[in-house]
Amino acid sequence: MAYVCAIIIGYLLGCVNSAYFLGKLHGFDIRTKGSFSAGASNAKITMGWPYFFIVLIYDLCKAALAVYIVGKLFPDVYPAKVLAGCCAVVGHCYPFYLNWKGGKGFASYIGLMAILDFWFAAGCSAVCVIVSFIVNWIVAGTLVNIISFPIWMAVVRKADWLSVLFISLTTLLIIWKHRMNFVKLANHKEIGINGNYVGTKIKAEVAPGEEAK
Repeated sequence: MAYVCAIIIGYLLGCVNSAYFLGKLHGFDIRTKGSFSAGASNAKITMGWPYFFIVLIYDLCKAALAVYIVGKLFPDVYPAKVLAGCCAVVGHCYPFYLNWKGGKGFASYIGLMAILDFWFAAGCSAVCVIVSFIVNWIVAGTLVNIISFPIWMAVVRKADWLSVLFISLTTLLIIWKHRMNFVKLANHKEIGINGNYVGTKIKAEVAPGEEAK
């Protein structure tokens, strides 16, 4: 019963997509512009930094709220509240009312991290921000967070295997959702934090004829 409730509560909370609704208020479907994703990073690309922070805070809270609610309902079933947070990430990525086309789930994943281990999430997110700005690519910081968290939970926090499994599967989901970012990066078509295409500056600094060397 605890796991069924966790799936339902987490998924439904995750389905509420603030980036999509804010885009609609501006007269467009955010999934058709920028990076084509209904999440915080694309809110920054399409609407500016203020909307990035609005979407980010909202998406952080919904996964954390799912964990909190299920934790209160079933205080003795730790994996259930982890599952609720993971399902909130799934709901964000695949909302039923948007034809299963939502965001990429990273902000909600951070919310999950924060409520399960606040200080690790804070430290890791700081590193995420630094790495992202150094390389001018948000996804670089994303990878630092999502790969390190299941390892941290398994090795340092000694979490039960079921909780680690839920978190690991959610990590793989987010990597899958970012697959096109890797393709765009390879083709120098990925949009960086500064609004320019990642890789264009490097290419522009190469002297004519040097590419073949």
